[in-house]
Order: sequence, then C-alpha cells, then structure tokens
Amino acid sequence: MAKIEWLLFDLGGVLVDVNQDRIFEGLAGYLPESAGTIKELLLSEPQLWEPFVIREFSPRELTCEVNRILGTELSDAQVTTAFNAELGQTIETTAALLPDLKRRTQVGCLSNTNSIHWDRLLVAYDFMSCFDRRFASQLLGSAKPDRLLYDKVLGLLGVQPDQVLFFDDKAENIAAAQQLGWNARVYRDHETLQRDLAVFGLA
Repeated sequence: MAKIEWLLFDLGGVLVDVNQDRIFEGLAGYLPESAGTIKELLLSEPQLWEPFVIREFSPRELTCEVNRILGTELSDAQVTTAFNAELGQTIETTAALLPDLKRRTQVGCLSNTNSIHWDRLLVAYDFMSCFDRRFASQLLGSAKPDRLLYDKVLGLLGVQPDQVLFFDDKAENIAAAQQLGWNARVYRDHETLQRDLAVFGLA
C-alpha cells in the first residue's frame, strides 16, 4: 500500500451540515409564495444550478437569475443570505480530527461548491484554516463526478492516484475517484470514518 501523501475531504455532509431546503425557506421569508413553490420553480431551471458549481457567480449575477425565474425584485443581500442558509453547523466530530491528521499527512478539501458559499465558508468556518490545499469546483471549472476535476486536482497535487485518500458523502463521487485509482471511501458517520482512517494508518 502506497503512503498517503494527501488526505482530502468533501465539505457538505462531511464537515458542514447542509440542507438545500433552507434556501427556499429563506427566500419564502421575503415573498408571498411558499417555500415549496419557490423550490419547484428554481429546481426546474438547470441553467441556474449547473453553471453555479463550475464557474464563479457574483452575488449580482445570482440575484438576477433568481429574480428572473421567480419574477421578483429581491436584493443581492436577500438572495445571498437565503443561499447561505443552506450551510449549517460544523460537523464537529470530523473537524476535531483535522489538527491531528495534519501531523500525519497533508490535508485538503475537495468540494462541489459555488462562489456564494465559498466566500461564506472561508470567513465563517474555522476548520477551513486547517487545510494545506483547498479545491472548489467553481474555481477549477468542473465538478465531481466529472473525471476532469479529479485529473486537475491530481495534477495540482503532483502525486500518484494511490497516494490520495478521499472522503465524500456521495457514492457516485467516490466511485468516480476509485475508477481513477484513488483511495476513496464514502463518509457515513464518525465511527466509519475513524475505521477507514485506521486502515491507512491515519488514526
């Protein structure tokens, strides 16, 4: 077994509690429409969500798209606040492991995210300072499980696939990484994470 040179974590569902419904509930707080109606309208527009994770969006650009879809006149601050409501509390059981893991290997994050959330993550979540490298889909121009993203990350790290250990809560993202030779495991809970880390001598 190759020595693990890089340990990478997804963010949402692994280090941060996320719930997309909080976006629609947040927007409903400003509008007469229900959260369910807003959800249906916004999720029916792939041209909003698909580019959102593979290129940088300004708050103004996001607000214009949301207002176009909903037929509203929401402000940038209202839309940004509602979208950031998706990000919840730190998953402390995972975050607490990071300082010790950094003493054992290099640690980074690899997340499908967006410009709005990324700005929030960098200022509001202390664990983000623990990472040696931070990889975000909108900055790399591709998203998991697209092979292009994994290839870009591997090239930037300058290591072989079997020198990376990656945790993500979505099985399809793990399967894609495994197909490329990465050591990758689905994050299910803290106990499973610790057992998986131990297999690679990191716990």
